[in-house]
Amino acid sequence: MFSKLSFNNITDSISNAAQRTQEQFSSAIEKIHLDDPETRLSILKRRHQLQETLGTVHDISQLPVQYKFLEQKSDALEKICKRLLLVTKTFEVDGYDYPPNLTESFNDWWSGNKDSIFAFSKKKPEVPPELNNATDNGLLPRSFAQALSKASTDSALILKQLKAEENKGNQEELSTSADKDTEHSAAKKTEVEEEDEDEDEDVENLIKTFEAWTKCQLSIDQSKAEMDSLMVKEFNSKLTKFIDSDFKKGHEMRAKVQDARLKFDTLRHEIKLKQQVKETEASTAEAGKKVEPEATQENAAEKPAEEFTEVSKTEEDADGKLFEQLEDQFVSATSETVEFLGELTDSSEIISLVKLFHNFQLIHYKQCVKSLEEDLEVLNALDPEDK
Repeated sequence: MFSKLSFNNITDSISNAAQRTQEQFSSAIEKIHLDDPETRLSILKRRHQLQETLGTVHDISQLPVQYKFLEQKSDALEKICKRLLLVTKTFEVDGYDYPPNLTESFNDWWSGNKDSIFAFSKKKPEVPPELNNATDNGLLPRSFAQALSKASTDSALILKQLKAEENKGNQEELSTSADKDTEHSAAKKTEVEEEDEDEDEDVENLIKTFEAWTKCQLSIDQSKAEMDSLMVKEFNSKLTKFIDSDFKKGHEMRAKVQDARLKFDTLRHEIKLKQQVKETEASTAEAGKKVEPEATQENAAEKPAEEFTEVSKTEEDADGKLFEQLEDQFVSATSETVEFLGELTDSSEIISLVKLFHNFQLIHYKQCVKSLEEDLEVLNALDPEDK
């Protein structure tokens, strides 16, 4: 079935169909007698556009080189802006820098169930207000920094629970000794306190370490949230407006230029055809004068020729005025579009947006550096090697 088909046959079929469409269009136009030149021109413009598409008309007005370059430049910059926005839209997604957050929420390892790290306790210790970093969307961390702060918070709570359990055990041991021997229990108490002092200091240092880490990561998370918000409200919104408003207006103005050019070329083509017809008729009439008798020419053609001349003169005047009007519109639309595209493609607009992006990131990273330096000061103070 398909073996009988060929590209030549397909091409011929398309060409024939297009040719028939053009002929039908021309026949329909010839049947329409419109007094309004603009309406008639609008219909003729569609036929002319079809002829340009088919390649049967080659006399097409060329746009300025500057205009063509600005069109290419505008298309290139629009493509760049859309490419950037495709990436920076990521700032609108919570947890974009921490893909494993979904798995972490399923594991829910800090929830206090039987497999939890708090299984040895009857219930999960309550999180102190200064360590409570609950998010708006439940257990799903909105960033990697917040996930770290959660882990640090829970680590500190584990150690506090461990210390509480140890203190409780020591108190029970001392209470039991007190019942047997008061003097011995006092000595035992002093001994236990001295032995556990070093161990308690290690636990306390670890607690301070994780609390400082929590504070550091919370600060980084908050700074990142502010950066993300600025990226969405300022950078993305301005880039979106640049694409949806400014570049869209550029496309609309370019479409007006093409429409003005098409109208101008259509009327120019029609005037050229009328001139050819007029020249042909004049040649035919001149040839007829040489064949027919002079009396017959005067009786049969004198009055109709005068009427025809008057009608032709009126049409020529109307076409001439409309031609000048369309030429002015074409030049004006092209000039306005060149001016607008020149402003639209000015590099300063995109450079300003990129600077804005960098400033938002710089503010965030400066806060990250500050938070990390403060955390390191705490850690250095707790490090035995620095004592």
